[in-house]
Amino acid sequence: MDLGSTPSGRVSAFLRGFGTWVDGAHSARVQELIERLAQRPYDDFAVRDLAELGPHARHAGGVLVEHLASEGWDMRITAALALGLIQYAEATDALIAQLEDGPDWRRVHASARALGLLYAERAIESLERIAARHWYPPVKEAASQAVRVIRGEEEYPAGRTNSVFFAHEHAGASLTATSRPFLDLGPDELPAVFLAQRTYSAEVFDMGEYPSRVKKRNQRPQCGLRVSDGYLLGASRGEWGGELVHQRDDATETHILYTHVVGIHRLGPHIIVATGLAHLGGNTGRLYRVFAQGETFDVEPWRQLPGAPQGSGWLADGRLYISCFGGAVLVSPEGDFEMADSGMLPAK
Repeated sequence: MDLGSTPSGRVSAFLRGFGTWVDGAHSARVQELIERLAQRPYDDFAVRDLAELGPHARHAGGVLVEHLASEGWDMRITAALALGLIQYAEATDALIAQLEDGPDWRRVHASARALGLLYAERAIESLERIAARHWYPPVKEAASQAVRVIRGEEEYPAGRTNSVFFAHEHAGASLTATSRPFLDLGPDELPAVFLAQRTYSAEVFDMGEYPSRVKKRNQRPQCGLRVSDGYLLGASRGEWGGELVHQRDDATETHILYTHVVGIHRLGPHIIVATGLAHLGGNTGRLYRVFAQGETFDVEPWRQLPGAPQGSGWLADGRLYISCFGGAVLVSPEGDFEMADSGMLPAK
């Protein structure tokens, strides 16, 4: 008897055909996303789309491993998490290497989660070390949780794949300081009375007109630093942007960085800029290092903060203190962080 002529045989044939069609559709979609990444290497939306496909996107794993070394810090985080979500076990050693603490704590946080998703038993020793020694409590907990998941003692909560990519933004919500100590100005930092008398030219998105457009306006700086030929000035307008500007003594200006600038400091051999914004569901903060570039300056990412900075300044003992939505930290001239113990700091 021809089984294809029976009801159960026809159902089986349909399911086999449907499965082949689905596999083909997934392969085509994965290939499309791989090609998109080849053309736009910082397209983390493409990486998230691959992660949504889960194990169907495993053959994109080699491409995602390459993005662990991306120049884009956000892309490194996205790639690490995606490798766990697509179950690309071949990335285990690369992810373990990402656990070495560096300028971006989020990379360690994401790699720990990815290793947990992969049930990577050979990562347990490294994860336990991170759980014991990392400076940031949410990273310690992520490593501990990964160990529990690998050992079968816990499961990650079910939910939308996409939410995993934003978990780090509020990982330290319970650590946000409700008050901060008295903070002094550091070397060459400009006092409020001086800043109140200066302006620089800024391009601001004007929502008061339709259609809205960018307008030039005089911006009063909120922080500043004296440099050899003028000033570094910065401001944050919240959701409406901000910038870092080099204003020379002859009044000429160069815009160096377009982001929300909260503080500018000399720290050991460096000039650093505290930047970031907490708005709606987002929360991110970063320190940039400023360096001379011809007749002006340029910047490069230096360290990732626990979240958007609320304020920064110097304690009486000479330590740089930065209060963030995600915890207050002390920063050494080498760029090492430690959590500020609010119980040991004098109240403002």
